[in-house]
Amino acid sequence: MDILTDLQVGKIGEHLVCADLIMKGYVAFSTEQGLSFDVMLVANNKLYKIQVKTTRQIQAIPQRKLRTDKYIFHIRRCGKGGRRSYLENEVDVFALVALDTKIIGYMKAKEAKQTMFFSPENGKQIRKCNIKKLSEYKLEECLK
Repeated sequence: MDILTDLQVGKIGEHLVCADLIMKGYVAFSTEQGLSFDVMLVANNKLYKIQVKTTRQIQAIPQRKLRTDKYIFHIRRCGKGGRRSYLENEVDVFALVALDTKIIGYMKAKEAKQTMFFSPENGKQIRKCNIKKLSEYKLEECLK
C-alpha cells in the first residue's frame, strides 16, 4: 500500500466526519475546495460550518522529565502552510479526527486554541496535567 499524502489524509477525515454525522441522524455533506470549511451540517433548523482537522497518529511530546504521547492539532491555522488564521465567522465547529483510531472530537470554534494536545484514549493522565481525550468533545455540546 502506498503512503498516504496529506491531501488524502484530509479527505479521509472529511469523509469520516460526514459519515459520523449522517450516522447520528443529521444531514451533512462535503463542500467544495477553497472554502474556509469542509462540511456543512444541518441541525436544529440551522446550518453549521465545520472545519475538519485530521492527524495520522499520536506523536511524542518532549517533556522536561517524561516523554508523553499526544494527538497534536494545529487548529486555528489555515491555507497552504498554515499562513493565516481563521476569521471569527468562517467556522462554527472544528471536527478533530484521529485517523489511527477513527475517533472524532467536536469543538466550538470560539473555544479552539492555536495548537491543542489530546491524550490517547488508552493513555494515562499525567499528574497535574488536565489534557482531555478527543472522545470527551461531543457534537451535542457544539449545537447548544
